[in-house]
Amino acid sequence: MGVAHDLLQQAFHLASYNAPSPTQSDLRRAVSTAYYALFHLLVEEGGTRWLGGSQSAQTGLQRAFDHGAMKQTSVRFAEAIWTDWHGAPQAVPPALRQVAKRFVDLQEDRHLADYDNHEQWTDTDVQAVLRSVERAFRDWDSIRTDPIAGNYLLAMILGKRR
Repeated sequence: MGVAHDLLQQAFHLASYNAPSPTQSDLRRAVSTAYYALFHLLVEEGGTRWLGGSQSAQTGLQRAFDHGAMKQTSVRFAEAIWTDWHGAPQAVPPALRQVAKRFVDLQEDRHLADYDNHEQWTDTDVQAVLRSVERAFRDWDSIRTDPIAGNYLLAMILGKRR
């Protein structure tokens, strides 16, 4: 079990830490931690897919992932069609579209949780976020070996460069 799964488990723990009346800080940290769980799931996948021959190369590759570029890539892959490296349209499987959409939505949720103190989170809201991240993990697992999943990860590193 990698850090991504640990973070998701920790997000659930944070959301229920002071149950039945969780504090805003518990709920906010749960949302933020859930985002990092999905972030690290994708980064770990990218790092293990292209090992580079050494642990330090894998770490270097994982550090190449950038939150902004990952969001921009996810916006493109949340659509039904992705234009590949040769300019040809490629169908994006529904499971990958869901992962990409969840990444975009979750990054926005994390920004609200971390930076908007006027936003009030409810236990119901946070549980819905956490369940959606669990679904994203399952969706990713179902398509992770599909070649287009590799293109998704590569596009996150390369951005719009072709």
